[in-house]
Amino acid sequence: MIERQERTALLILLMVLVICGVFAVISEGFGKGPFAQNYTINSPEGSLVSYQGIIQKVTVTSTGGNTILDMGAVQLFIPASVGAIDVVAGDTIQVYGTIQIWKGKREILVKNSKDIRSWSDLKREISVSNGVG
Repeated sequence: MIERQERTALLILLMVLVICGVFAVISEGFGKGPFAQNYTINSPEGSLVSYQGIIQKVTVTSTGGNTILDMGAVQLFIPASVGAIDVVAGDTIQVYGTIQIWKGKREILVKNSKDIRSWSDLKREISVSNGVG
């Protein structure tokens, strides 16, 4: 038979697991926005950042099919594993990614296609949330 202290410990453990699960579901709904800092040239390597700007140049690497977006102030590296992205030079986008250093240059590593949002997508979301369109 389980002793009283053991039942209490199991109940506490179960409550902690439930709370962690609820927190995980809720935080997933928020996305990365609340956790990301605005990108600056002083953002430390490995930090989650948000960056918004106009794409200057789109380059697909000849080896691996990765995509590099030149944003002027910073480059975005999008691995082929993220999948196809629908952007062209001149598009205004907002991205979430992690700062990394590659060959001595800072870049933002984008790990998920949902972390790239075009200005037209953002305008559409604003219109829908305001009851327009």
